[in-house]
Amino acid sequence: MPPRSAILVIDLLKGFFKNDPTLPDPLDARRLFGTVRRVIDAGREAGLTIVFVKDNFLPEEVGHDKHFKIWGPHCVIGTPDADVVDELAPRPGDYQIAKKHYSGFSGTRLDAVLRELDVKRLYVTGAWTEACVQHTVIDAFYLNYEICVISDGVSSPDGAAHEYALAYMQRYHRAEILGSDQAIALFRRSASVA
Repeated sequence: MPPRSAILVIDLLKGFFKNDPTLPDPLDARRLFGTVRRVIDAGREAGLTIVFVKDNFLPEEVGHDKHFKIWGPHCVIGTPDADVVDELAPRPGDYQIAKKHYSGFSGTRLDAVLRELDVKRLYVTGAWTEACVQHTVIDAFYLNYEICVISDGVSSPDGAAHEYALAYMQRYHRAEILGSDQAIALFRRSASVA
């Protein structure tokens, strides 16, 4: 029987797609949303768990949080910036994990939720490839998850940084780098075996 799998959707939030020069948009957002939508839909159909991992900060943190000193205020709870983009809106049964660090595992319940669900394999999508995606993958590696990064389901404002991060995750953290069509084929094959 194939291992139980989850799709992580990292930081595809309205606050990352505002044409803000302080926090540049990942490249080709419309294509990214369309790809991740297809991945989520195929994953749901095959019985995968969907987990939205979201930068979410308290309004009280705006004046002092270290992220805001680098990137300016973003994804503040209670504002539309903290919500998943409309194209990928979570559905009942999807998990939403708030985070304050680059890694979705650091200081969150993500690992506990995945272990409670007996998830062994992660299909990773989201933004920025070289920041929150990569840091989440690094922690997933040390927590002994099987990792598949969907190369056309992750993006960055910097194409070179995106490519470097994919190569880095593959080389140093045993991430399998797959296109969305390959990942969807694996979902369907696993569902037919289960």
